[in-house]
Formats: sequence, C-alpha cells, structure tokens
Amino acid sequence: MRLTGTLTTALVICALAQERPVATVEEFRGTYEQLQPAQKKLIDEWYADYNKLMGESLPPSDYNQLALSIRTTFEAVTHALQTTSLTDKPGKSLGNALGLVQAIETINGKVPKARGDLQFRMYVILKPNALPTLKDSQQFFRDHDNTVFHHGYPLNYRQDGGAPSIQISVAKDGRHADIDVDYRSSKFPEALFNGHLTAANSDVRAGNNTQRHLQRWQGLTDWWRNLFGLADDKDEASAATDATNGEVPPIPRKGAGKPEDAVYDYLNSWLVEQKPELAAAYLSSRSFACLAEYGPQAGREINAGTAPYLAARDMAATNKLMGKPSNLQAAVTGAQINDPTLKLIKQPYEALFALYQVPNGVAPEFECDPARAFDDYDDARLKKASAKYGRYYSSVFRLNPLHGKGDSITMLWAKDGKYWKIVAWDVEPEDSNPGEIPDTRRRASTGVPSEIHAKGDAAFLRASHDFLHSWLVADDFAGAELYFSPRCYECVRSYLSPGDQPTDTPEQYTAYLRKVLTTIGKDVGPVHHLRDAVEPVKPDHADLKLVEHSAKDAYTLISVPDSLAEAFSCTKVSAQHPYDALASNAQPETYGNYYAMLFALRTPGDHPAAVTLLWSKDGGQWKIISFEAVSP
Repeated sequence: MRLTGTLTTALVICALAQERPVATVEEFRGTYEQLQPAQKKLIDEWYADYNKLMGESLPPSDYNQLALSIRTTFEAVTHALQTTSLTDKPGKSLGNALGLVQAIETINGKVPKARGDLQFRMYVILKPNALPTLKDSQQFFRDHDNTVFHHGYPLNYRQDGGAPSIQISVAKDGRHADIDVDYRSSKFPEALFNGHLTAANSDVRAGNNTQRHLQRWQGLTDWWRNLFGLADDKDEASAATDATNGEVPPIPRKGAGKPEDAVYDYLNSWLVEQKPELAAAYLSSRSFACLAEYGPQAGREINAGTAPYLAARDMAATNKLMGKPSNLQAAVTGAQINDPTLKLIKQPYEALFALYQVPNGVAPEFECDPARAFDDYDDARLKKASAKYGRYYSSVFRLNPLHGKGDSITMLWAKDGKYWKIVAWDVEPEDSNPGEIPDTRRRASTGVPSEIHAKGDAAFLRASHDFLHSWLVADDFAGAELYFSPRCYECVRSYLSPGDQPTDTPEQYTAYLRKVLTTIGKDVGPVHHLRDAVEPVKPDHADLKLVEHSAKDAYTLISVPDSLAEAFSCTKVSAQHPYDALASNAQPETYGNYYAMLFALRTPGDHPAAVTLLWSKDGGQWKIISFEAVSP
C-alpha cells in the first residue's frame, strides 16, 4: 500500500529526504586502490613482510577482502597520524605522526569477546627515532604507564588536547607499539557500567565518532555508512523515497509463528520481495539503539516514530548493492558463531542462516543499549536464570552483494508482546577468522612481564576487603566513604562533569564521594558475595607484584613500589603536568608503602573500565589516596 497523505507520514518523508546531504566530494571506498600513497606503501610492505615470513604470495590487493572493521580502523588511525603535524618545543617541524611508523605488524578491527584494548588498533614497528621524537614533540605527552591494559606496551604517550586523541602505547624496547584513536572520554561512574562502549571508543564507525574524527582531523569520508557496512557508490539520499513507498505494518507478517519462520520472512521480504517496509515490522524498539550506534545516521538522536522508516530506507539502500536476487539462496549464506554457550537449532533454512538458542545471561552481550544490557544481565543474575534458554534466539547469515564480500551479521530475536522481533544486531560476529589477517608480530619482542608475588600487610588486607564489603554487599555507603583520604580530592576534581557543583570544602568532597558510591551501589543491586558484583583485573607491569588474598576471585591486590606511586596520581594527566617516568625510576625500588586494588564491575559485553584504587597509610590507617577508572 502506498503511503497516505497523513501529517505523520509527510513528516517522516521530509525527515528522510533531509537526512543526508548530497555528496560534493569523491568518496573513499575502502579499497587498496584508493588508499593514499603513504597508506598504500605501508600495506605493500606489510604483505611483503608476511609473505616472506610465511612463505605465501598474497597480493596487497587482498586488503580489499579484510573485514570492514579492519579496513576502517587502518584508514582512521593512519589518517589521524598523517594529518597530525609534529613540532618540537621551539616550533621546528618534526614531520607528521605517520612518519613515526616504520612497518605494520597487524591490524585488529572488531575482535569478538576480546577486551576493548585488543580491538580497533594497529600494531606497528616504530622507526628508531620515534620515541625521542614523541618526547620532544609539543603534540604528545607522557601519560601514566599502562598498568592494566595494552599488554606488553607499558609506555603511554597521548596526543594533547583531549578526546578525540591518538594514543601510542610503546613496548620497553622503544620500537614496538600499539596505536589507536580514543574518541570518547571516560565519565565516572558511567565508565564502570558501559562495557559495550569500551571497544566502540576506538571504532570510527560507532555513534558520532566519525563526526568527532572530522572535528580534529579533516578529510576522512564515511564510505562505510550503510546499515550493514556495505560500501555504496552513490549518495543514499536518492534512496529515501523508494525506501518509504509503503507503510511499516504494526504486526510482522510471520511474527506469531516459529522463530525460524520469522527470520526467513524478514530476509525474504527485505531481499527478494524488496519490500523493506515489511521487513522493518520485525524491528523491536529495543533495536533502535543499534540503528543509532551503527546505522548511516549513527550519532544522531532517533525518534521512535521515524526509526522503522529510517531502517526501511537503509535496507532499501542495501537492496541496491545486492541487486535483485531470484531467491533467498542467492542473497544470503548461512554463517556460524563459535560460542559453546549457544545451542544450534535444527531448522529447514540452515543453508540460509544458522539459528541458535541464546542463554538469558548471554543475550545482553548482543544488546546495543548498554543500560538495557546491564539491566537484563542483572535481572537474569538476580532471578538465577542466567543459564536458562528459550527466551532468546540468534540468527547468523552473510549477505552476498554484487561486488566484494559481505561480513557476517548476527541478529538477536526475542518475543515483543506476542511476536518474534529483532532486538539487536551486530556485524562481524564470532566467525571472523583472525588467521586470515596478516600478522608478523614476534611476541617475545614486547617484553611481557612474568608474575611476581609479594606478601601484603595484614591491616591493609582487612581494610581493602572491608571497604568493598561495606560498599557493595552491606550497602553501607557512609561507612565505605570513610576509607577515602582527603588526598583523593584531586581525583574528585578531575572527574567532575560540566554540570556538577564545584567542590571546595571537605564536606563537598565527602558528599560527592558518597553520592558516587551510593549511585554505583544501587545500580549494582543486591549481592550476597563480592564475586557476584565485581571481577578481578590482572595488572600488566613488570614492577607490580601480585598480593595473595582470600577474595582473589573478586578483586586483585598488588604491591606498588614507591617509584610507581605517581603513575596512579590524578595530577599527571596533561602536557602541562606530564608523568615524569625518568624522575620516578631514579628512586630505589621500595615496596610496602603503597598497595593498589583492581577490579571491574561484572557487566555484559566488552570489559568496562577497570577501577584502580591506590592505598597508603594516612594517620596510621590504610586509606584510599587516589582512584581512577582506567579505560582500554
């Protein structure tokens, strides 16, 4: 049925037509042939090194077959480096930041089930003069050592000026590095819950990261802006009218039947019948967060009334890239998820898509809305239903576009009222094969530290345990606040949001800390054991010693040498106040005066920020003297 002339429909069409301006510049298409000369040179040498190492003969044009997230990561990171000019303190040019890179070792895009610090980054070999150049440049400053994330790369250099910024984490040999772009600054305490956003922090495609990128480094084009990552040759605005030629029905056509029939009808109505408005009826309002995070209109507020039509428009644009297949077999191919917690379902459409039962406790990992994901995860935990099946299903398939290769897509299905609907989706799920990505890293070169253990002070062991128990188990937020020393006030100032009241008196600092502890405690909800709420975080620094204790399944304790105490300070966070590692390392390695507690809240999806609490004696008692939410 054609759209009627109602006011609502007219507003929808108007919104869609104005959604995207007509392109005025030639767009990047994510192919080897269209890389810039400096980028192409790095790819040429990367493949040559890999072929020599492995005895292969892969052409550099195989870059075009790499997963979408790998290519977007490479292009975003190298673009940011290439457009960052370096100057020394007197103002003399030091070239651009891409000139620090000698060779690529590998590129990580989306890596399912991995921590955020292992995704959306490049591993490289730096030129011999790279570290002195970073130290001399005005554009980068020496940040705290990486003590939790960036395994094997402890030396931390950040671009000055706040997010978005380039982070270069360097191994102790000064030659191997892990480079990514941080698009979002971590807010406290939100960073403790938003596990889903830690990887997206460095994904140029996510939310408004592209807009953030262009505000600092001009010239990158979002060629990947398609609902499922297929690169188009034309501006999508012309598809708006075609995409909205029909009303989106309130009830999905086969939604009341079996989940496999709903999946089949969704794909068939979209790709074969080419009626995306019928397919859009299968989208639950819960899925609109995915549209806002990864659709062509990512980063913009999406109204629930227009969201189905936006999705229909985006699916119509995908249809243009897919052509007009005669049947569904020509449009999609079944794919797999390598997750032992999921149960593969026997169903008649296995050649087109795989269908899995998903446990209640795993389903939140697919959600695009981190707040909803945490609530669902916590609800399953409290009801002791995390391991139960039957409420959620996941379909997995791969699109077959006319040109190139489509990435695998996984969709989470659940009952929305009486009907099966899509509540979330993800591109590049578990079936991505890391073996297909050239990797020339030699692991031993990064100097990964071995575990060293130390005995902890008995009074500190009691105080640290009692603090967490008071806070998260007993809900004694006033009692938990007493473990913070006034020396933490600098940390409070560093985490204040623009709308927060300034803190100038001890009473104001105390009120802020108690408010944060109360907010987190209530969000975590009732727990009977610390291990239900928090999980240990493993430190990664050669000079930090693990401390044995009775609750190591919930949190980690480490002995911190005096020389590294400053690495946990809240004052060394900018070019004006950098971390002076050389001055610190000149001190003797003395242990026993400082300990640190490391943990993360148990949340679905990627790991959230790790909490690090530095403890020392204050007035004869062990107290927290600094705190930090460390994001990957």
